[in-house]
Amino acid sequence: MVNVKTTKKRKDEHISYSLKKNVQSFKTAGFEDVEFIHNSVPEVNFNEIDTGIKIFGKNLDYPLVISAITGGTERAKKINGNIAKVCDKFNIGMGVGSQRAMIEDPSLIETYDMRENAENILLLANLGLPQFILGYAEKEAKKAVESIKADVLAVHLNALQEIVQPEGDTNFKGGLKILRKLKKNVKFPVIAKETGAGISKETAEKLSFLDGIDVGGLGGTSFSAVEYYRIKSSQKEIAGLFWDWGISTVQSIVETRPYTNVLIATGGIRSGIDMAKSIAIGADCCGIAHPVLKTAENYKKLETNIENILLEFKKAMFLTGCENIKELKRVRVVIRGKMKEILGIRGYSKQINEFLMR
Repeated sequence: MVNVKTTKKRKDEHISYSLKKNVQSFKTAGFEDVEFIHNSVPEVNFNEIDTGIKIFGKNLDYPLVISAITGGTERAKKINGNIAKVCDKFNIGMGVGSQRAMIEDPSLIETYDMRENAENILLLANLGLPQFILGYAEKEAKKAVESIKADVLAVHLNALQEIVQPEGDTNFKGGLKILRKLKKNVKFPVIAKETGAGISKETAEKLSFLDGIDVGGLGGTSFSAVEYYRIKSSQKEIAGLFWDWGISTVQSIVETRPYTNVLIATGGIRSGIDMAKSIAIGADCCGIAHPVLKTAENYKKLETNIENILLEFKKAMFLTGCENIKELKRVRVVIRGKMKEILGIRGYSKQINEFLMR
């Protein structure tokens, strides 16, 4: 049984450290090595560009989900409320933070349940793989989804965070078997969601039976960094050593694409241009978290923040001559520098050439 008081304290600490300290990876997500070829004669009317997608049965006006951030505390309730309202305004998706505390203490459901603020948006529920290994099953999965009227369950894979966290759950044995059983026994879509360390082709292939993968690549918030600030013991330095552990978001997108029907790109996406690059190299949708958290407690600032990111995305489509997302997925891109080297070593030289010769 989880200590709810301890969990709530940890969640508030995660928010505070993420806002007050530098918890970003020192390694990049790789977007600086992805270049569009500018189209000087785009033959596109900006006002007619269609940025919409359909994902998990929902029509979104933009390929964006505000990724899982928080839940389980009063502060989290306010943050989730503001995010839900903004998602409703722009018709984009939203994911809640880990619902473990809510499962153990149903009084906390209201800090996750945002349907009052956003009746029709794509909403992703969230539970961790370690909790399923420790005993959660279809009952808890259904509660996570049904109690907040979510459309999808994201099972987060946070091995890095758990192994550096002093109170972390470090048994991941049997996780794939459990995920297979879960997928078989529930009716709603189930996706795997990494939390900042990325997905390799080897892992993506093992997870290909799921309905989608959120790559959660290296290059954004490092949860090893977040735990670094929480730890008071000698283990603090160990967390510091793993600050930049993982696979970049760009590499994760390219490696994961062949193995999933729905690919969500998260990890270090900081602009609408990053969103556009993600879609062009294989993502179906993008997710952002930390840029949202910085303004999430002030609705007007949050609204302006998201509006600007979406405008940047649409302008990137204009400057590449793309009238819709289907065309953006076919636009020519150059992958150069370190990312080209890494992907070449990993066996993706052919794909790099195909990006340029579309």
